[in-house]
Amino acid sequence: MFLLAGCGEDVPDINVDVELPSPDALNEQLLEGADGVKQVLEREYQLTDIGNVDCPAELALEFDCAVTVAGEQKTVTVSVLNENGEFEVSPPK
Repeated sequence: MFLLAGCGEDVPDINVDVELPSPDALNEQLLEGADGVKQVLEREYQLTDIGNVDCPAELALEFDCAVTVAGEQKTVTVSVLNENGEFEVSPPK
């Protein structure tokens, strides 16, 4: 849980009730496959030369994956959005 103190403005409620999806809905193989992180990077960020994707075997609500983009090693942060296995991917850094 994040706590913001002394900001002087109302902070919206953060949904902390999200649980990890079942391994059938989201797992390392799915994330590293053609329909996982690579597809999101191509669709959302119009990246083309994406090579290997390496995500951790044990997933959390937020975790980093290593990706190769145009021959360079980058990192993306994956955030699990719900129990159905939907996720978002940050731009590579």
